[in-house]
Amino acid sequence: MPLKTLQIAILGGNEEAVFVGLRSFPAHKLVLIATTDSKDQAKQLAGKLTDTLRLAVDILPIQDSTVQTMLDTVGQLVKKETEGFQDFLINVGSASKHLTCAGVTAGFIHGIRTFDVIGDRVEILPVMKYGYTQTVTEPKREILRAIERSGGDVESLEKLSAIANYGKPLLSYHIRGSRDSKGLEGLGLVEIERGKRGRLRVKLTPLGRTLLSTTQS
Repeated sequence: MPLKTLQIAILGGNEEAVFVGLRSFPAHKLVLIATTDSKDQAKQLAGKLTDTLRLAVDILPIQDSTVQTMLDTVGQLVKKETEGFQDFLINVGSASKHLTCAGVTAGFIHGIRTFDVIGDRVEILPVMKYGYTQTVTEPKREILRAIERSGGDVESLEKLSAIANYGKPLLSYHIRGSRDSKGLEGLGLVEIERGKRGRLRVKLTPLGRTLLSTTQS
């Protein structure tokens, strides 16, 4: 059974990039993500694509071009459409500078193939096959949440062990990792500092905070 693909195109510039993306990759449905400034452009483009390609097109409005808004929007969209589609793509070729950054970040976090458009060709961007939401295990998320509850900064492993309810050896494994598995530090989700009396201080990184914001129930 062939995969059904949903393309996500982020508007904010030259709409020809949307057509290039549709010519380059399969699409059984297109979702146009548009800010208030590009809402009218999205409506006109959706009508054009529906008439010429007989393609199902949805418009998904967003209030701003921040990374957090894009993460939330893409995450909710994938969750809604995951039963009907097995493959997702993000096209940032038509996006403004800020929207491009937000779109690439969303692809990275959610593990969605993302591409840019240069002229009449596409360029696949280096996004992980599986996003952080899939690769970070639940025990690691629990540790991240425990750090977050402490204000994002815990002064020692002893204190974090009590807060997260994990023994120090297991806690150290999840933070430091092993030869075969990256820990939270290696994944860039926490940073470690040596504090007073040799204690290891654990702090959430911006990426760690971003991951938590996309996985909260």
